[in-house]
Amino acid sequence: MSIQRNTYEYGELADKVVLAYSKHCLIKAIDTTKRDRQQQFSKLDNKDKRFLLKLIDVANSNEKHKSPSELDIALDSIDLAKIYEGVDKRENERENKDGSNLIYEDFIVLELLRYFKHDFFKWINKPECTRCKQSSDNIMPTGNSGPPNPNPGEISIIENYKCTKCNIAVSFARYNNPIKLLETKRGRCGEWVNCFIFILRALLGSQSQIRYVWNNEDHVWCEYYSLGLKRWIHLDPCEGVFDEPNLYCENWGKKMSWCFAFGETYIMDVSDKYITKSDKQIDKLESVSSLKNIKDFIDALNDDKLVRYYSSIELTNSNDNRNLMRLYQEVILIHNKEILKKENKIEPSKVDEIPKGRQTGDAKWTKSRGEDGNK
Repeated sequence: MSIQRNTYEYGELADKVVLAYSKHCLIKAIDTTKRDRQQQFSKLDNKDKRFLLKLIDVANSNEKHKSPSELDIALDSIDLAKIYEGVDKRENERENKDGSNLIYEDFIVLELLRYFKHDFFKWINKPECTRCKQSSDNIMPTGNSGPPNPNPGEISIIENYKCTKCNIAVSFARYNNPIKLLETKRGRCGEWVNCFIFILRALLGSQSQIRYVWNNEDHVWCEYYSLGLKRWIHLDPCEGVFDEPNLYCENWGKKMSWCFAFGETYIMDVSDKYITKSDKQIDKLESVSSLKNIKDFIDALNDDKLVRYYSSIELTNSNDNRNLMRLYQEVILIHNKEILKKENKIEPSKVDEIPKGRQTGDAKWTKSRGEDGNK
């Protein structure tokens, strides 16, 4: 009886410690006001400001298109029967294997990767001529133009070309709005990731944790938090790759400086996760003046995200202790575990099983970007 009482008392004490820590983190975040961040930003030099403005722009872009009505459009645009048929097949195959920690949600992600790459989205090197339907040497670039106003498709830039065979202008608008991308079903890595994340969020539900990963050397991919594997899983929809963080350095031979993951609850510098070889690390100080300034500002942005997340769960429950426990379990604990994990050795990759070099984009383009696998 005393053992049961002691166990209960220890559990109660543990809960009190967690609640106190969660409340401490929340109060600290609240104390970091928006005005403090603005003052902090104003003191930075122009180099750091330019870099952080890019990160802020990415962070703001990832706050959009999460409403249930928008996500329903994604579900209406894909072949759910085909996807779930593949999911069921993967689950049945798993039952015949030992030692797999993958759960049903992971099979949904794996099958969407396959479906999205092979059945849904198309890679564009050059746009095809609207008349002759060709898109090779006949398409010559003539410059770029800015987005229209208004801009419902969230176009970042319009690439302009000319078909030398038909002597007509051809344009390729770089859309960022994932709802528009459900219509066009084409693009390069930016379009692929924006549309894939949108569909993945619709499939996994509002409670899923998905984040956009931005690389300073012009590539993007994404991650989701696997409840089965209990960690963030790398996904590259362009390549159809699952859980291969070593892909870029060890397979493509890509050199990189910074990689940031933008989630709903926090932003994380994941450079160490993806820049896995020292000879592929571009000095971070080539793009910023102070590493500490960047870290401090990201910490301030994360404080703001923490407060906003707590405010959102307060709307559905008035029990402060329950809300603080949710904040700890859904944000603080996951964030802290990831910070600690950064110091651990990266798991061996299966990059030898993947075709050498980047598979999307023509050979000349991938070579110019240092992504063709020639190390």
